[in-house]
Amino acid sequence: MNGLRTFKAFYNTSYNKRPILTLCVANGFLGAISDGLAQGISHYNASAKKIDNAVLPDKIKRHQSMWDLTSGWDYKRTARFAAYNFCVAPLGGKWYMFLDKFFPMPVVTGVVSKAVQSQITKKANGMAVKRMLTDQLLFAPAGLVLFFTTMGIAEGGWENVKEKFRDAYIPALIANYKVWPAVQFINFKFMPLQYRLPFVSSLGIIWNAYLSWLNNASKQEEKVLEVLEKEDTKMEAMQIT
Repeated sequence: MNGLRTFKAFYNTSYNKRPILTLCVANGFLGAISDGLAQGISHYNASAKKIDNAVLPDKIKRHQSMWDLTSGWDYKRTARFAAYNFCVAPLGGKWYMFLDKFFPMPVVTGVVSKAVQSQITKKANGMAVKRMLTDQLLFAPAGLVLFFTTMGIAEGGWENVKEKFRDAYIPALIANYKVWPAVQFINFKFMPLQYRLPFVSSLGIIWNAYLSWLNNASKQEEKVLEVLEKEDTKMEAMQIT
């Protein structure tokens, strides 16, 4: 318990001095944990000789039996994911500041009656809903566009970006709307500004692990398709000769 208080005090002090850098470091660290979780699950599945990809869309796992899940730990992949989370933290922090400014929560000063408290609670809930809807209708789809574009370029170029949008974007967006509206309502209603991004990132470890898993599954499927395409080209050349 004392350790938690010490960490909270350290985080608050760091945030007050260097808010953006503090968010970047925290978000990058949690991003690395997320990818570590995703890779750990994949390596466990490989060692157990099974591939549990029930959460992945069918078009991504058409050739899952041919995926390479037996290689060692992909440190570059973890570094990419951590670097991405580090770099987008300022954007997330500024976004929460924007929502705070345009959808301010009511402030209670002094003792108020139950009727007034009820009105304040109702207004606070309304503001939290407005923040959540704005976040989910604007920032969530744009954030996924940024994620898959960045990862696609980092892994090989614009062709990879097209493949990720074709295979992974819509499944990720649908999954987002199943999870994040409720989480963001709680976040906007109860969390102070400096804790919102770390709160989302902490709860988002599993979500980011899913994104990392989905992104890697798309990459694995495309590798298999490239191999099959080369083999088809060779067969056609042999038949012509």
